[in-house]
Amino acid sequence: MVELTTTKSALTDDVKQQLAGELSSIALEVEAGPTVDFSDDDHMQAVAWCFVNEQDIFAGGQVLEKPLYRITVTMPEGAPGLFGPMAERGREKLIEKVTEAVLAAEGSDNDAVEAHRVWVHLRFIKDGHWGGFGGVFSMRDIIQYSLKSGEPGSRTERWREAALESVGAVSRT
Repeated sequence: MVELTTTKSALTDDVKQQLAGELSSIALEVEAGPTVDFSDDDHMQAVAWCFVNEQDIFAGGQVLEKPLYRITVTMPEGAPGLFGPMAERGREKLIEKVTEAVLAAEGSDNDAVEAHRVWVHLRFIKDGHWGGFGGVFSMRDIIQYSLKSGEPGSRTERWREAALESVGAVSRT
């Protein structure tokens, strides 16, 4: 889950939609780690949501000329790309890619002055505290869902089908 909070009217609707898709793909890419890329998988995109909030934002009580951005990326604790031996690099990569995507969407240079306006917060949800599909969605469930494992008719397969139908990627027959 990604939450983009920004200054009102910072981005056009088309740019917001494109950036939301890019941020979701970045989160999926980095969360999974270097061995798997889920960013193009429809069933993964169906659960990669980006919430966009536009509001009044002040820096030290002042309205700034340029917009400010806060991106909160919420992931399950234990995500392979962000925990374990490559954890620090995975978190750095996530922050770098998110910052780069936001500044590119805005049309600004990716330098320290512009990057100062983009803050990325990583939030990790303890295993067993992530809910989806009406129940607990554990790390084991997430792995089965993402890797397309599970027998035909299994709970995991039903979740994938439900997610795709929910976002309109498939229709009921």
